[in-house]
Amino acid sequence: MVQKWSDIEMVKAVLRHDNAWLERCYFDCKRYFSSHAGALFVDDANIDDVFQDAMIHLWREIETRRIEIFEGRLCRWADGRLVPMTSSLLTFLMAIAKRKHWELLRRQNRLQLMDSDRTLEALDRDRYSEQPDEVSETELRERVVADAVLAMSERCRQILTLFYYEHRTLDDILALRPENKTKMGLKTSKYKCMQRLREQVRSRFQQLHINL
Repeated sequence: MVQKWSDIEMVKAVLRHDNAWLERCYFDCKRYFSSHAGALFVDDANIDDVFQDAMIHLWREIETRRIEIFEGRLCRWADGRLVPMTSSLLTFLMAIAKRKHWELLRRQNRLQLMDSDRTLEALDRDRYSEQPDEVSETELRERVVADAVLAMSERCRQILTLFYYEHRTLDDILALRPENKTKMGLKTSKYKCMQRLREQVRSRFQQLHINL
């Protein structure tokens, strides 16, 4: 895709509400998104909604001046200071889209769990005790950990998944989770979430007589 505008031009267009420029930027972003979405989201029926949400989020970042131009450079507020962005707006848009898609999948997952109306105690009976001879201790451990993660708050689940499973850096997670304002605050949240997960897993291991 040939981009017909620079990131700085796009920021200026958003701030001055230049509809002609914004329409051009929107369709270029849409083409870029469509050309990369297949590799990231694999035929998801909600892809158009994900794109719209990501664009709105990007627009809001600029309009609230969380992203702005400083000394001729594209910058973003992080840890209470304005720092140069290391990614383009298109790359940043894709990062936002990935987070929006992740949140959508988690919401759908949560609704399915609510519909099933199964408590963790029920999961203990059904998943762990029904056929104990056919389940290895390794598989049992994996099920316990998976259920403990699923039972966590969406905030903790996202932070731990991004850090431990997707191997994202704290800076990456800050970009994907604007609700975390500082790296120190994110570190604290990650630590508390991990402690909570360890306690839940340790407790369930003891209940099921699994060695720690």
